[in-house]
Amino acid sequence: MSDSAPVVSKIVAAPANLLAPELPAALETGFPAVDAEHRQLLACMRTLRGLCDGLYTRNDCSGCSVGQRQLCDNNLVSLLGDLLAFILEHFQTEEAAIRDSLLQIVDRDLCEAHAEDHAEISTKVQAIVCALDPQRTVVLLRELDCLLRRWLENHIQMHDLVVARWMQREAAMFGQGPESAG
Repeated sequence: MSDSAPVVSKIVAAPANLLAPELPAALETGFPAVDAEHRQLLACMRTLRGLCDGLYTRNDCSGCSVGQRQLCDNNLVSLLGDLLAFILEHFQTEEAAIRDSLLQIVDRDLCEAHAEDHAEISTKVQAIVCALDPQRTVVLLRELDCLLRRWLENHIQMHDLVVARWMQREAAMFGQGPESAG
């Protein structure tokens, strides 16, 4: 397949609400610290989408100059470094809050599934790091975009919001606000 052949038909772009400057209301957990971190994730996704003009039209980076490939590769490495640091802190914060709550006792399977999803996300980011190649930066950017979109659309809805609802109920039972529960 030639580099000029569009690959848009193979890529499902994120819904417009995931490119907005604010976190969609449907993804807000009610815990200010967690929601702020999810906004950081959204900002990371917007940054990623600005790294390559051919994100949705190129099959590889062979049509770019050596200098442009190096710049894109450096930008991806920087973004991945920031993302890995963010993941480490964000997942540790969430998992510590879960461990400190009664949810671990009430629904251990839910907590384990949440942690397993964190591990899967981390593993996929690490796989992208291991696959770094200036000729394939655009492919890796698309893979990362798909992963971040899945994180926003699926992980937050299927895991974080469920945990947040539980923690809000638990906080209400013990007379705490969202800041102290999350």
